[in-house]
Amino acid sequence: MRADPADYELAAPGTLEKVLALFADGPGTWLPIAGGTDVMVLYSAGKLPARRLVNIGDLRELRYIEVTFSEVRIGAGCTYTDLRQHSVIANEFPLLARAAAWTGGIANQNRGTLGGNIANASPAGDSLPVLLVYDADLILVSVRGERRIPYRTFHTGYKKTLLAPMN
Repeated sequence: MRADPADYELAAPGTLEKVLALFADGPGTWLPIAGGTDVMVLYSAGKLPARRLVNIGDLRELRYIEVTFSEVRIGAGCTYTDLRQHSVIANEFPLLARAAAWTGGIANQNRGTLGGNIANASPAGDSLPVLLVYDADLILVSVRGERRIPYRTFHTGYKKTLLAPMN
């Protein structure tokens, strides 16, 4: 059974602030989509339960790699190509660069995002073990503000995370 596009709504608010407001106005009803490499597989098979999708793939606020003296911050919207091609990632975090190069093919690397891999919570996520090796932290953002948590505590079970309801 294939999906019918008419059964779905796609919003593209354009800024992180507007996306967070959308989540707050309709808690639990919107599914963020960036690269869509996993979501489109479910959609194509007619098995995507979410009917309201919000595009976060074009948000500049989520697609960055920021290098400071004490840390490297990687936005959730960074693609595997972004990671693979970044000189600091390649030199200082070679396992992450290698995992990015191993993730799917070039098309998936150009669309798939680190944040999507994390939020999808699949044990098959290529980049996830690397985050454990590097003892990464996550910064989760909502209309209530930010919270920082160790990545090692984020996944609580199969496809289960510490993400709060999107409100």
